Amino acid sequence: MLTLYGINLSTFTRKVRLALAERGIAYTLQTAAMGSPQVRALNPLGRIPVLVDGDVVVPDSSVIIAYLERACPGPALYPAHAPALARALWLEEYADTRLREATLVYFAERVVKPLFQGKAGDAAALAAAEPLRDEAFGYLEEQLAGGELVPGAGLTVADVAVGAQLITYVQAEAAIDAGRWPRLAAWLDRQRQRPAWAGILAEEAQSLAAARARRGG
Repeated sequence: MLTLYGINLSTFTRKVRLALAERGIAYTLQTAAMGSPQVRALNPLGRIPVLVDGDVVVPDSSVIIAYLERACPGPALYPAHAPALARALWLEEYADTRLREATLVYFAERVVKPLFQGKAGDAAALAAAEPLRDEAFGYLEEQLAGGELVPGAGLTVADVAVGAQLITYVQAEAAIDAGRWPRLAAWLDRQRQRPAWAGILAEEAQSLAAARARRGG
């Protein structure tokens, strides 16, 4: 049995869990925080997620998904056609870097600070984040001109990576503005309705609801 070390509101843990669910791979989620001794024993950078498959230890969400593609049977997340594969890998990288930078501040200021740290969010930080969010969402809106991130390839690693980041944003902001980014909003709605995603997102919603209850709202 595979063991995934991470936490259920971690964006990159979510990315791997979505990939595992889409490919129908059984695993155990072992709750372990970033920087914890347990994680540092597996990954010298102290980052989550980390996958353990017997004697094989695999850090980093992108490396884990690449490993699973070779090690486990199931629907492929990497397109077979070289141009489609290049597009999927590029959008995965874009999601993990630029899109994360554009969206994480919303979760930090509207979820992490008030619910887990007992502090008020920084309105100035949120205002400063808007231009980068608008740039990133505008870019993805353009990429979805044909309705899919990787046209004709079905669900790919790009969908998993972009979806994982956008869910973090939606958990803080409630929704993507469909008036400004209609294709992106519709695309994310479709992904969230996928059976493989539903259980994971419901679990995360319960975690957020419990945190709000502990804070009295």
